[in-house]
Amino acid sequence: MTDALSRLLELAEADAYLRVLDGRLSDLEREEKHLHERLTLEDEEFKRRQETNRALRLSALAKTGEVDATDERIRSYQHKLDHDIIPYKEMEYLREQVALLRERLDELATEALQLMADADADDGALRVESDEHAVRRGRLEDELAAVADRRAATLAEREALRVRRQGLLQSVPAHLRGHYERLLAGGGSPVVPVVAGVCGGCHLRLAETTVEKVKAGREVVTCEHCSRFLYLRPA
Repeated sequence: MTDALSRLLELAEADAYLRVLDGRLSDLEREEKHLHERLTLEDEEFKRRQETNRALRLSALAKTGEVDATDERIRSYQHKLDHDIIPYKEMEYLREQVALLRERLDELATEALQLMADADADDGALRVESDEHAVRRGRLEDELAAVADRRAATLAEREALRVRRQGLLQSVPAHLRGHYERLLAGGGSPVVPVVAGVCGGCHLRLAETTVEKVKAGREVVTCEHCSRFLYLRPA
């Protein structure tokens, strides 16, 4: 193998690994995005849970307020009955209202007590769920931090390899660089092995003379079909 071909092969290996790193970065970016989405969903679900708890507590307080308002009406009507001089019809009406309101007050008080008990129980459940939410959120943040670390390390590795690649490219003879770059832009590896007389790139059979030149290793040989650089793998 000539020195030029050795340089080309090393360059091709660097480019192949750069593609691996690019793929790895894409995977990490997708993973990072997915984790951010999961974190957002976790926060949104817990926020809805908090809103449900708040609504239950407000409902209980509203019912308690209704109890107080009803009790106040009863007191007002009873005070009027006990202390004011009022027409008989109004007195009968107020007595009827007091009786109805007392009955309603008992119902409201029962409802208010139940709602308060439900709200207190839900507060307890929410405290447990809050701890569980914090644990889940912490795990997601840890996963995000780990992905960010891997991404930073991969970016640094890619940048170092890009610098090394520039040096490798400059070490390739000038008349071969352009051809290599054009092959690279076309996709696949520009440098491929000869396997049983077949090009490792286009998989077409090579001429005997081409195979012999590759075996001789005295010059840089290209495939007559796809123009890729050819080499023989060590036995």
